[in-house]
Amino acid sequence: MKKCILALTLLATTSSVFAVASKDLSSVYTAGITESSVATQSRWIKELSSDKDAIFISQKQFVEEFVAKYQPLFTQYKNVDQQQFVAFEEKQLNEMIQSHKEASVKQAHVRFGVINKNKDDKISLKEFQDLGIRSFESFDKNADGMVNAVDETLDTKKDRLHGGAMFKMAVSIPVATDVNSFIAQHGQGKDYVTLAQFLMEREKQFVDTDTNHDWSLSEEEYVNEFTQRYDQNAAQAKAGLQAFYNERFLAIAQGKLKVSKKDVKHFATTMFKYWDKNNNGKIELDE
Repeated sequence: MKKCILALTLLATTSSVFAVASKDLSSVYTAGITESSVATQSRWIKELSSDKDAIFISQKQFVEEFVAKYQPLFTQYKNVDQQQFVAFEEKQLNEMIQSHKEASVKQAHVRFGVINKNKDDKISLKEFQDLGIRSFESFDKNADGMVNAVDETLDTKKDRLHGGAMFKMAVSIPVATDVNSFIAQHGQGKDYVTLAQFLMEREKQFVDTDTNHDWSLSEEEYVNEFTQRYDQNAAQAKAGLQAFYNERFLAIAQGKLKVSKKDVKHFATTMFKYWDKNNNGKIELDE
């Protein structure tokens, strides 16, 4: 179970869900995912702690568990070059994507049944838009028909959920979780989203998904559209994470052509110290 959690949570995502190689060295201390620092701290605790309810992780456990993630690689090779390191990371990624895709497609079938309120085996435009209205209303905190900065000040969720920061998987379809991410996803470059604008966007999505043009969505049409978006997002995530894996190897190698388990341990220690913001020997949830 622990290996499964590690594999799943390594990947995370928005339309640009990963940190691509950059001159800022701090990018290698992330999980390769664009998210808040609070979310990343939560990620390390939940990924690397043996206690699912943990609210902190010590340096010793962090380093041990981070290094253990690469144990299969160092069992195969005593010293690992860049190509071998990246190939190992990509293999884990591809296995996760396959498993996650299967689960996500199953969930898409479930969502179809939920949206299809009258159980006639098709989603009407009204059913589709009713869901959109409920979604919009969850972000329109003052119920004025517009999601903007005012709603952000009233948003108690922010980037946190269930007592800890939210973090996401790289291959997940981007879903707005707070006011700011909703505006970023649907604002078309503006700093607000109106209900009319949002429903027009959804109507276009409905029409594009309705491949036989009968003004209803069959389960096949609905799931096929989701699967296509999933594949596109996964391809983008894979490209970005490949850049991240290469950047991480270079950070671990520090100019060497090959790295050992000792090098990974040194990197893990350095990364822990980066995230131990108050230097108390723990990475803690920011409650």
